[in-house]
Amino acid sequence: MLDFGFPELLVIAAVAVLVIGPKELPAVMRFLGRIVRRLQYIRYAFSQQFEDFMRESDLDDLRRSVNFEEKRFDEAAADEEEFMEPLPSPEIKDNE
Repeated sequence: MLDFGFPELLVIAAVAVLVIGPKELPAVMRFLGRIVRRLQYIRYAFSQQFEDFMRESDLDDLRRSVNFEEKRFDEAAADEEEFMEPLPSPEIKDNE
């Protein structure tokens, strides 16, 4: 989504120093760091509430069955082998 490279970050830092000023820049960066930390905590708290809800309503097994990332390699290989089996050929009757 936000794909910033090193040159873009340097331009943003140079503009920030010019606009904000070198004396106020540490305070602004500290403020932005606190906002980012709070947003991360909100995301963590929301995911924990979701996990608690799933556990309380016994939907944890359903979530695991839908989550493909938790599937073990052996299970994934068994599923693949099941789909790779040839279909039985239809029997052809002669009209005699």
